Amino acid sequence: MAEYNTDIVIIGAGIAGLWLFHRLKKAGYNTILLEKNAIGSGQTIASQGIIHSGMKYAFAGKINKLAEEISAMPDLWRAAMASGDGNVDLSAARTNADSQYMLIPSGFMGGLVKLVAKNALGTGVREIPKEDWPDDIKQSGFKGSVIFMNEPVLDIPSVIRALAEPFKDYIYQIDWDTCEIIEGENGISALKIGDDTIKAQKFIFTSAASNHLIAKQLGHNHGLQTQVRPLLMGLLKPAPFEFYAHLVGSSDKPVATITTHKTHDNEMVWYLGGGVAERAKESDPNAVIEATIKGFKKYLPNIDLSDVEWTTLPIDRIEGKSDIDGWMPDTPTIHEYGNVFYCWPTKLTFSPLLTDRLYDSVAKTEILPNTSKQNETCNFLPLCGYTAAPWDTKDWKKQN
Repeated sequence: MAEYNTDIVIIGAGIAGLWLFHRLKKAGYNTILLEKNAIGSGQTIASQGIIHSGMKYAFAGKINKLAEEISAMPDLWRAAMASGDGNVDLSAARTNADSQYMLIPSGFMGGLVKLVAKNALGTGVREIPKEDWPDDIKQSGFKGSVIFMNEPVLDIPSVIRALAEPFKDYIYQIDWDTCEIIEGENGISALKIGDDTIKAQKFIFTSAASNHLIAKQLGHNHGLQTQVRPLLMGLLKPAPFEFYAHLVGSSDKPVATITTHKTHDNEMVWYLGGGVAERAKESDPNAVIEATIKGFKKYLPNIDLSDVEWTTLPIDRIEGKSDIDGWMPDTPTIHEYGNVFYCWPTKLTFSPLLTDRLYDSVAKTEILPNTSKQNETCNFLPLCGYTAAPWDTKDWKKQN
């Protein structure tokens, strides 16, 4: 029987938990990170890696708090990747693309949409003259306007490792089937795993998929509302060329959002989100493929997809409840009960903002950095491994 004492326990090694954990450890706090599956699994590894600035929502007519809040995020991420001198060190992470494009079909609200985006967000967007289009777009057969967007696309597996690796010895795998949550007068007092116990002053749940269920089981859910927005993401390989773009449609979602990734054997993959993926995750995978082919015939008619292989990835986006059905919340969600926080970043992009708010809450308590204790390891739990990218684990097939 062993007892491990720490100041802060974070549960969930997705992007929200990793970012917070990294910042707390870097500041000298005594904290550990617990994960049921693998580091970066779930919604994090399923992300396309886009660090949104709000442009997409401005083009969709969503000039609201969301577009304004999110507009500052790319600079925060770039600062973290520039060097190891800040609150979070992402200097080891890789950028897949420094910017993206928006493709707006001819006659489709072109002037109005561009004016709205420029007025709303001011910087980082411009129309590219046709003679300056990238050769791949010229040869794709696209007709319309090409808009430059100053939004990076990151390699998420490298982001996961950059956040986790410096403090990997304090990220543990936990079997929730054998874990008992010990309640205290102020929320949670300890976690009991078999005969062993972890005690802490604060518990922070960042595991989006199970947060609400745990809060409900413990009676911590008064006033808490969450929502599930399903996706069935599409993937195709080999990708015709390297491409990062939103194909603008007539709704508040792009017809498709395309990012490019590489398999472990260096084969290029197009990862497809947006409208083609907006469907129940139990849907027929052929529906995603057919929607993608239909969209490409309209936007990129010269692309030959006759010899590519396809697969799909079902994923749930779980977050705080929005006031508008089907739309994401404007900011990250934090639900507090005593010494417990239940957190949802809403989007990968918002992870720094969520951490800032949680860090400020910790800093206002009596919990202080303690470098003499933060190196003590929890030796009765196994260390947690990294998740694999979906393009390296899925089964592929050609479309009939």
